[in-house]
Amino acid sequence: MQDEQARPANTAAATTPRTNEFKGQTLLVVSAAIGLAASMNAMMIYSLGSFIGPLESEFGWARGDISLAVTILTMGLFLVGPVVGTACDRFGAAAVGSASLASFGLLLLAMAATLESLLGLWTFFFLMALAGAGSTPIVLARPISAAFDRQRGLALGIVLTGAGLGGFWLPNFVTEVVARSGWRSAYACLALFALFAAPVVYFGFKPTERRAAVATAAGNAPDTRSFTLREARATAAFWAMSALAVSMAIGIGGMMVHLVPLFRDLGATPVDAAATASVMGIASVVGRLAVGGCLDHFIPHRVAVTVLALGMLGLLLLRLGGLDYAVAGVMLIGLLLGAELDMLAFLTTRLFGQRAFGAIYGWFYSIYALGFGVSPFLIGRLRDSTGSYDSAMTISVAVLVLAIFSAVLLGQRTPAADTPGPGNR
Repeated sequence: MQDEQARPANTAAATTPRTNEFKGQTLLVVSAAIGLAASMNAMMIYSLGSFIGPLESEFGWARGDISLAVTILTMGLFLVGPVVGTACDRFGAAAVGSASLASFGLLLLAMAATLESLLGLWTFFFLMALAGAGSTPIVLARPISAAFDRQRGLALGIVLTGAGLGGFWLPNFVTEVVARSGWRSAYACLALFALFAAPVVYFGFKPTERRAAVATAAGNAPDTRSFTLREARATAAFWAMSALAVSMAIGIGGMMVHLVPLFRDLGATPVDAAATASVMGIASVVGRLAVGGCLDHFIPHRVAVTVLALGMLGLLLLRLGGLDYAVAGVMLIGLLLGAELDMLAFLTTRLFGQRAFGAIYGWFYSIYALGFGVSPFLIGRLRDSTGSYDSAMTISVAVLVLAIFSAVLLGQRTPAADTPGPGNR
């Protein structure tokens, strides 16, 4: 079972020479990291905790209502994620990713200039989800998964640090800009970063896409073990992955958004609360790199169980220890946050191949995003009704237990053991 679980869907991996796959891929890796740092989901979700206070003060909106914007954003992403993934499979990540970043940046500029109502906030977040879905790992992780094999986990970890670093710099940056110039200026600055990243992604991805096109034209053998989305859905592993994606998103997403308000409720100053929450960004970078390397060398579902357990411990530290254990708790949560998308992208390629990576990973990422978006709204409502985050943290721990169970189930079956599927034909 262990050998079968570790075997990639592409049997060519078994004969791949042990070379440094990063050679010649520096431009691709750097541009992907920049694109993910400016991605719609990273900037809008990581930053919202620092915008809740200013929006609450200026407009009198409840925290739960403000947090609903993230739910709406992720619902929009859920609707278009698989469609965007399919478009990426057909048209390439360079075109889809750069166009999405540019569209998202323009919409964010418009919101910064015109927002006056709660309905307007929800509308802009929904439109940004539709326009910015192509700036997420659904698209930007695809060329990395295709270009790397034996070092795929590490490569994904490196590029996804772009999004993880947002957890470090965004809360501090937004808090500082809001204090100096107001929340509208802070949103405008984020929009300019997205517009800057659009051409970086296009020109960074194009050389790799041209090389892939040349290799295809030369008649390289196709990956016959890759699954279509329809074939993948017929396997038990697909649904175990789906359960893992949504449960770990619900378990960790809401508390990530509410860390700054949580610490302020516990008595921290706005600056101290943002600084403590920003530790999560550093921890997520460590998590992405460390877990990415572990995925290359150890059985993936066991790596997932370990990281999920550490994230659950972090929530327990916040629930029971408060500010005294805040840094340790945030670090453990950050490790899990950093590992989640790495694990989903790695396992998608390992279990289902490259042929429909965008469509299949688009599904996993979309339901992950949906869970990530529902959680902040529910936690905000719980806090508004109870006056504290205690119940919300307890429920989050329980959901992570379900995520661990899903990861264990994932280790029991692989697509090769299911029917129908190309591995059995």
